[in-house]
Order: sequence, then structure tokens, then C-alpha cells
Amino acid sequence: MVEILESRYAPIPIARKILESVKDLVEENPVVARTYEYIVKFSKCNPEAAEEALNKLTNEGFSEFAASVLINILPSSLEEAKAILGDIDGGYDDEMIEKALEILEESCGRKQ
Repeated sequence: MVEILESRYAPIPIARKILESVKDLVEENPVVARTYEYIVKFSKCNPEAAEEALNKLTNEGFSEFAASVLINILPSSLEEAKAILGDIDGGYDDEMIEKALEILEESCGRKQ
């Protein structure tokens, strides 16, 4: 039996790391196994880099949710990031989004 201790937003690469730490659950539960397959397929950043980006983005003032969305999608331009973020948390200004793009480039090491 698995006990849920807390609930937080996490980008796909961090979710991958979590599921890899409970391999037995992935192997025993078909729903978790399908989730893991999805996570592996759509992970765009390694877990350590995603954790670094998440910490930096939240330190810059992004919510965990907004930071997770940015890490999951890795937008390559200001316009794309603005479209993705929309009105999340009331919106973010261009300067803040540009900083986020720099953090994503530094942490995840590539632009799309």
C-alpha cells in the first residue's frame, strides 16, 4: 500500500525520477506503468536539470505550477512562453519571462 504524504506540482522529469524510485509500483500497477511510459516519452530535460530549473524559477517568483509548465514544454521564444503562461497567476511580464527562458536554456541545455 502506498501512502500519499504530500501533493505538489512537479515537472515531468521530476515525476519520472519519483516513479523510478518506486519501480515495484510501476511494475505492479498498469495505470502507473502507462503513466511512466508517458513520462519517459515526453520528458524534455533530465531530472536533475529540471530540479535546478524549478528551484531557480520559483526563486524568480514563478509559482510551482507555472515553472512546471515551462519545464515541461521548454518554450523557445518569448511569444511562445507568453502564450503558454497566459493568465496563470495573473500573468508574468516580459522581463520575467525572458529570465525564465535564460534559466531553461542554462538548466536544460538546449533550445527547441
